[in-house]
Amino acid sequence: MASIKFSCIKKGNPSSLNIRFYHGRNIDCNAQSHILINPNDWSEKMQKFKPNTDIRIKNEFNPLIENLKNEIIRKFNIDYSKGDIINSKWLSKVVNDFYKRPEGIEDYKIFFAPFIENFAKESETRVNTITGKVISPRTIQKYRTIKNQIEDFEQIRKVRLKITDINLDFHRQFTSYLKTDKKYSNTLIEKNISTIKGFVKEAKEQGLEINHEVESKKFTFRRDEPIDTYLSVSEIDLIYNLDFSQNERLDNVRDLFIIGVWTGLRISDLKRINSFLFNKNSIVISETQKTGAIIEIPIHQQVRKILTKRNNQLPHIISEQKFNEYIKEVCKEAGIDEMTLGNIKNPDTNRKEKGYYPKFKLISSHTARRSFATNHYGNLPDNTIMAITGHKSHSQFMKYIKTTQKEHIEQVAKYWEQQDELKNEKHILKKI
Repeated sequence: MASIKFSCIKKGNPSSLNIRFYHGRNIDCNAQSHILINPNDWSEKMQKFKPNTDIRIKNEFNPLIENLKNEIIRKFNIDYSKGDIINSKWLSKVVNDFYKRPEGIEDYKIFFAPFIENFAKESETRVNTITGKVISPRTIQKYRTIKNQIEDFEQIRKVRLKITDINLDFHRQFTSYLKTDKKYSNTLIEKNISTIKGFVKEAKEQGLEINHEVESKKFTFRRDEPIDTYLSVSEIDLIYNLDFSQNERLDNVRDLFIIGVWTGLRISDLKRINSFLFNKNSIVISETQKTGAIIEIPIHQQVRKILTKRNNQLPHIISEQKFNEYIKEVCKEAGIDEMTLGNIKNPDTNRKEKGYYPKFKLISSHTARRSFATNHYGNLPDNTIMAITGHKSHSQFMKYIKTTQKEHIEQVAKYWEQQDELKNEKHILKKI
């Protein structure tokens, strides 16, 4: 009589259940079941999960184990009666067929984490057909960060995800895991889900099988309303007018920041400032770092005065980390300390925490670009500002506009005041 036993040979968590299939004296073979469990949950003697195992694990894996066992017996009855050779290779093929996995096919064509790793590895030499540029190491690292998150999720849930497992049920469980276990913000969860959808789309384009639930409108996540600080023109003037003649470190970062404020450039482009062409009235950037756009920016009078002060020598480049550290010192010196709503990373949890902080603590290199867009918004046509910032879509541009609630309230109050003045004028004219 044919018999099947399941056991965990490896003791690491998770481990794959090993299948031993034997019949009489001549048939005794082994294969991996591809079912990942915690070996501490499995009783080899009882051939089932231990009584204290989480009921959810039992409900999820017991039907799978039983169905696999029945399929092996069914195939054995057919193939043995035909005289086929029953060995470990046969058993592996039965398991693969059970999972609809062709024999010998690479893991990355079936399983999600290996697919991401393979895609990341190929990206090291891949060229973006839209921009014509090679994929940046930072982007490839983002791919692998997502892969690590998937593998962590698999280990906790005791599963190994196939590409076809990326469906609405996965979405529900994974977003819950990121929110409750990892304490991620809604914005970071939305970015991860968006990236995962991109991987599945790539798998589909490669002709691999996917679950079309990933294309549902429900397969998304609502990101947090962004809280990004910007500096008003008067605050920028405070920074510009500071005397750092005795502090080269702060003088340098202040000048870099002012150039960023009046050019709307990203920090990645400011770090390439020595490659810009400074004409009499404009700055020409042959190719921006992120979008590859060619832009020409008029020189603001504060930028011109900085260049004159430095005998047309540009500020020297520093790392983004030092930039963000030093510019907070500059803003503190300028007295920009109004309590402002924002997010600051807690070093103990490595997560951003919303709260009210002195405004100088919220300033970073990106504040310059947001300040440029916000201070010009409403004073210049949107397409004019976008031509300088390099934004390709109006929706992306609008994310940079950061008018505070206080300013909205002031605008409404001013409007009401103007309406009252008009009413009073009409009343006086009518009385006369």
